[in-house]
This record gives sequence, C-alpha cells and structure tokens, in this order.
Amino acid sequence: MRKPHQAIVVGAGVAGLAAAIRLAAKGCNVRLFEAAAEPGGKLREHRENGYRFDLGPSLFTWPQLIQELDAFARVHRPEASLPEPFTYETLDRSTHYFWEDGKSLVAWSDRKAFVESATKAFGANASKLEAHIAHSGRSFEATRKIFLEQSLHEWRGAGKSAWRAVLPFVHKLPWLGTLHRWNNRHLKEPHLVQLFDRYATYNGSDPHRAPAMLHVIPHLEHGMGTHFPHGGMHGITKHLVALAESLGVEINCNAPVQRIVHKEGKVTGIVLEKNSAELILADIVVSNSDVQPTYRKLLPDLPAPEKILKQERSTSGVIFYWGIKGEHANLHLHNILFSKNYRKEFEDISKTDVPGEDPTVYINISSKVQPSDAPNGCENWFVMVNVGANPARVEALVPEIRRHVLSKIKRTLGKDIEPLIDSEFTLTPQGLQDRTSSWRGALYGASSNNMLAAFLRHRNRSTQLKGMYFCGGSVHPGGGIPLCLLSARIATELIDSYS
Repeated sequence: MRKPHQAIVVGAGVAGLAAAIRLAAKGCNVRLFEAAAEPGGKLREHRENGYRFDLGPSLFTWPQLIQELDAFARVHRPEASLPEPFTYETLDRSTHYFWEDGKSLVAWSDRKAFVESATKAFGANASKLEAHIAHSGRSFEATRKIFLEQSLHEWRGAGKSAWRAVLPFVHKLPWLGTLHRWNNRHLKEPHLVQLFDRYATYNGSDPHRAPAMLHVIPHLEHGMGTHFPHGGMHGITKHLVALAESLGVEINCNAPVQRIVHKEGKVTGIVLEKNSAELILADIVVSNSDVQPTYRKLLPDLPAPEKILKQERSTSGVIFYWGIKGEHANLHLHNILFSKNYRKEFEDISKTDVPGEDPTVYINISSKVQPSDAPNGCENWFVMVNVGANPARVEALVPEIRRHVLSKIKRTLGKDIEPLIDSEFTLTPQGLQDRTSSWRGALYGASSNNMLAAFLRHRNRSTQLKGMYFCGGSVHPGGGIPLCLLSARIATELIDSYS
C-alpha cells in the first residue's frame, strides 16, 4: 500500500481551503499555512459598532461548486464526521442599477421580468435583449469545459474531447473584438450596453479593451442566478474551514512561509519565517499565494515566468465600509451607480489610477438580506470604486475619492448620506496587499485586457518542480470565488495525474 502524500498548502484563501479539502478527502496528510491571523484570504469579515461587513467578494454565484466540495468529501470519506451541507438563499434579483439621468432598473432573476423592465425603462428591443442573454448562456456552456474547468496547458484526460464538444457552436462564439464592441453591436441602447459592459469588471478589466469572450459572464447572474450564503459571504469561509478540519486538515495561522524548498527538481517541503532552520517535509506543495510573491519570495532560486509576471494587473478597489443610519427602500443587496462616461472612467484609471470626479459606485448592503448585519433602523454599506493596482499613488488620493463617491451618491440617488455615517473604516490597495499578499493590491491577479489573457494566466502545475502546484485568483482560470474553486479542482486533478 502506497504511503499517503504529505501535502502542504500555502495560503488559506478560498482556493487553498478547497485544495486542502480535496487532498484530505483523497487520503493525503494536509497541513495548511496562512500568514494572517485567520483563514479566508480576501473572504473575511469585520465587526464594528454593531455592524458586520464582509471584507472581500460580495457577489455569490455558482453555489454548486461549494456543494460539489461537500459531496466530494462525503463520497471519499463517508466515515468522517462532516459538518452540515452548505446552505444559501437564492435571490429574486441580482442588481439595482441607477444612472444620473434619472433612469433606473431592477435586474430581476426571472429573465422575462428583467427583459420587460428593461423594455419599459429604456424602450429596448425585447427580442434582441432576450437573444443577447440566451447567447451568453449558450456561449458559457460551450466553452466552460475548455476555459474554466480544465487546464489550458495540459492535454491529458478530457482536454481534446472538450475542444471537440465546442465545434458545433464555435462559429457563433465572440472570438474577435472587445466586449464593448460586442454589446454595442447587439444591444445598441446605451444604458444596456453599459450594464453589460460592466461584466468585464468581474475580473478587473476594461470592457473597451477586454475580449468579447467575456460575454459569457452575464450567464452567471442571468442564467444561473444570484445567491446569498447563510451567514453572509464569510459563511463560505467558515463552512470551508469546518469541512477541512473535519477531514483532518491542520490549519496553521500566523504562520508565514519563508521559502518553498526543493532539491533535484522536486519539492521537499517548506520553512517558516519563525523557524527557518526547520524543514517541514512534503512531497506536494500547493501555493494559493499570488504568483508574484510565490516566485519572488518563496521560490527566489527558481527561474520565474517573467512574461506572465509582467502582465498588466487587474484593477484594485477602494472600499468604504459605512454604517448608515436609516433604511433606504430603493436599494437592495447589490446596487450600481453608473458614471456618465464609462470609457473616460476606465481611461482615467489607466492613466491616473483613479476614476476621476464621476466614478461608477458599487454599494453592497447585506443587511437587506440578513438584518442582523446592522443595528435596528440602520444599514451596512460596502461602497466600492475601481482604482488602479498602485498602492502608493492611490493611498494619497483616498480623501479625494471619498468626496467624489459621496457627491456621486448625492447626485444619483438624491441623498446626502455623509451625515448618516455612523461607523467607518476603509480598505485600499495597500491594505489589500498587506492583508492578502495580492501583489499591488490587484483584486484578480492579471487583467484580461488583451485577446490572449486566458492563455497567459499562470498554469496550475509547475513544469520545473515535481510536486509543485498553483491555485487561486492569480492563476488559471482566474479570480473570483467560482474560478478560485475551479482552480483548486484543476490543481488537485493534476496531482492525481502526475503523482
């Protein structure tokens, strides 16, 4: 009988936890090391003055990927005492949209209701909008196994069959042009074009430069639905931690890794910063750390993939966490206040790292769904604008960004909310980098602002070191909770193939 693998996972973000769960379920001895004081990576929470805030990702789609982890653990470890399955609520809408010209729209989950409301609000062509959404779904289903659910760098297993499966639809896919060009061609109505352009921001990209293939993203909301985890977004972290620990994963926090050790082309383990003389042995190491610090800090003696590391970073964010007095009936869980000139906003971010005087503002209010997240009669506002991944430059401009955000809210919603702020703290690119080691505070690793971006994300298996694997938002298939979970699946399936 073969000895079980000794596996180490570096970083307890969503992908690291998912990788640890999968490895432990298959019988590996797994130790997870996290530099921060608690697991979760970007997916953590903050409590202050009676308010609870989810610090990181705020949109929850594709919940089946977490249910899949539960099922995976139960199939492989039926004898284990596992936590109750993950639970969530499916919402009747995704987002409330607002424009300064007085237009607004509720994006209902029911497609017919969404199309009807858009037609009423903008005089949109209902059949074209319906066709646009349907095409997003067909494109997603045709390409998901190629671009999301397998490595783009390996040809073992089902890789070739996945490419064959797309052939019947290949001529209808948006291979060329930008997302904005695609949306403008098929929708024309400016408000709807801007609405569908914003899906480029799901991976921190500019719709006027990002490839039209990002047209698949709207299907996550309009086809698969928008959801809310019980306990808030941090409930995802708590569930994954409970599942990992029930499978025997040893989670070590306040334990920054100093170096990944290797010899003769094979990983041999890690050393920690607090005890660099002790080698912690492993024959598998999975890095859930950003690829920049993984190579620059943890593998400094290994030739780095410079072309990949030099890719343009995704956007970062400045997030204001405001406890707000009063309740605001026209807002819901997800709210977008659009800038008047989306192209100029992205040009400003590219040139100056900040969105200028008229930013697009995202407001998340989890107390709309989970009232315990705020005191009675109050709301917890997570207010975010996109900025460049440039900590030093953005940090000095936060007071100016705050003024522009408050002014934007007042102009668009007709409300001066500054006197209503009851509690406040702010997260910036510098804070994101310090908390999560995300290089320059980029939210999604590299951007997708070129046609080959999907192929230039770092691979999930090292070709230089046997036993070295990668997961998380800075590697294939990308950032965001669903893709991070898929990266863990891909990496661990590769471990099966190459171990």
